[in-house]
Amino acid sequence: MNTIGNIRKGLLTLVLAGTAALWSQGLSAAEIVLKTGTSWNDKFPMKAMLKDVLKPKLEEHSGGRISLDVHMAKSLCSEKTCVEQVKLGQTDIGTASVANYGGFHKTYEILTLPYIFKDDAAAEKVLSSFLFDELNKISVERDRMKILAVVPFLGFRHLQTNVGVIKTPKDLRGVKIRVTKSPLDGALLKSWGAVTTPVAWAETYDAVQQKVVRGLYIPKSIHAMMKFHEVSPYVTMTGGAWTPMIIFMDMKRFEGLPDWAQQALDKAAADLRGKVFAIDAEYSAKLGRENKAKVNYYTPSEAELGQWRRASARAWLVGKKLKLYDPKLARRILESQAGLEDLVKELERLGAL
Repeated sequence: MNTIGNIRKGLLTLVLAGTAALWSQGLSAAEIVLKTGTSWNDKFPMKAMLKDVLKPKLEEHSGGRISLDVHMAKSLCSEKTCVEQVKLGQTDIGTASVANYGGFHKTYEILTLPYIFKDDAAAEKVLSSFLFDELNKISVERDRMKILAVVPFLGFRHLQTNVGVIKTPKDLRGVKIRVTKSPLDGALLKSWGAVTTPVAWAETYDAVQQKVVRGLYIPKSIHAMMKFHEVSPYVTMTGGAWTPMIIFMDMKRFEGLPDWAQQALDKAAADLRGKVFAIDAEYSAKLGRENKAKVNYYTPSEAELGQWRRASARAWLVGKKLKLYDPKLARRILESQAGLEDLVKELERLGAL
């Protein structure tokens, strides 16, 4: 008996030691491990969304049976490869900007239309009331992609220049502004009267500093973090283009999960959607503090902001030509928000709705 007892004791010690070794190596004992990739590093809000909310909520709702294995900073996939890897089953959950996701599926391009949302509060309200469910239904049926969350990413873009205070679109006429290769991005700046010049992101700071272009159109927190205040110290709070990202999963992978796991994932995703706007606002404020005293911020009056909105309507015609949105759904989004009546009238006049 002593010999048998010693053998059992030895086996138990080995099992416990093995388990401890697994945990010490960071390996999960969960039944299901969902591998997740994002381009963004820990300085950005995606870290909090994935690691601080989705991961613990998934463990909570599954009773520890599901774990999220999060790979940050392109260690698993980049903006352009996350969608492809998810579709191929190489990655379970991915993140991408709507612009990069749009290279595969156009469902969410409607969110990038100028002034589709008046502000972050309106975006949160509309998404939570009907729009997320509407877009996710289309995505599942047409694209076979399940969207766990549409998340704001450092808020709206604003206009930054080194030519002085820009109050209305007429002040921007003839000013060279850096744009991306996005047709909608260029169309918006042109509708405001700017001369658009595509510049690669890595070359943008030098281009603004050398006055090859006189400004750019990015979120103000990125403007602060990348020290663009040194070369473009005038910021007009135009808003206009929202910068959402999506967190997604292939439907084949989701449907391959047992029912209890699907339910846990849906609950965790709902919890995440309830927190993303607060997380993004916190990060945006933190990143934007750096240059607050070094920038001349101009907030347009409501009458001036109306000019920016109405002028932007011409960019919608490019979106319509590219079939980036359903006019009926766009109208429903706009009309569910107070304060966008002037934009709706101008869109109707141009035939964009």
